[in-house]
Amino acid sequence: MSKIKIYMGVPSTGTRVDAQCYALREIAERYKDQVELIYPEHCAFRFFHDYSRCEIVDEFLASDCDVLWFLDSDVVPPKHILDLITSHYDKWECAGAAYPIFMPIPGSSGEDAVVQFTAYSGLAGQGIRLSEIPPKGTAFIDGLATGCLFIKRGVFAKLEKPYFEFKYDKESRKMTEGEDLGFCLKASKLGIKFFTDFSMLCAHYKNVNLLQVNNYAIDHSNNRIKSYDSEIRPQIEASIKAVREAAFKKGFEEGKKAAFKQPISPNGIILPSAYK
Repeated sequence: MSKIKIYMGVPSTGTRVDAQCYALREIAERYKDQVELIYPEHCAFRFFHDYSRCEIVDEFLASDCDVLWFLDSDVVPPKHILDLITSHYDKWECAGAAYPIFMPIPGSSGEDAVVQFTAYSGLAGQGIRLSEIPPKGTAFIDGLATGCLFIKRGVFAKLEKPYFEFKYDKESRKMTEGEDLGFCLKASKLGIKFFTDFSMLCAHYKNVNLLQVNNYAIDHSNNRIKSYDSEIRPQIEASIKAVREAAFKKGFEEGKKAAFKQPISPNGIILPSAYK
């Protein structure tokens, strides 16, 4: 069986995290008998992400590679990431792995950032939902971010250019749709789902606001405590009630038995045992 050729699409302004370089060396060695990683002549695209990705797609289509692997320069995949290729290749058109992002919840005021994972659901007119904690196992979902995404050649034959595109509000010029979400929406309209294995979570190296991280950690811990309290408190209260009822019933029965051992007067009144 010939090796599956993977074209490495690494959008970058010229830098990559060291951990990614080390990880890719180990991955290449691990899968060397089944997969061949093909690198472009240059990995630096000093342009916006959407333009860079479109240029990378053109390079991929001009090659003889089977799959395009978008891997952002700040994302480090797990060592077994290419199991998506070697074990599940015939199942999917697009596949990938989720990774954490630290950002405001879409639609919120944007003041507080939270950790979410880039596994999308609800693209069909429902608004996107990011996973807080991905479930276990494998699944087909509505979308994955392009930071670690495998796309087969045939997908681009179904799409029109530009494959990736930033969209902006005409008046405010605020971004309304990122290039990765836009790609997911286009794929979704074609009925293409994204295959993922939730055991394959990537590391994501970012510069973040440590004050926001601290606030998030405190809020997250408090919310976990509140969630635990709301779940466990009713169970504890029910147990306490059951124990009290059982104790009361037991005490009542023993009280009746003790009462019938007391002297009883002719008119049926229970007399104290000391009564003579």
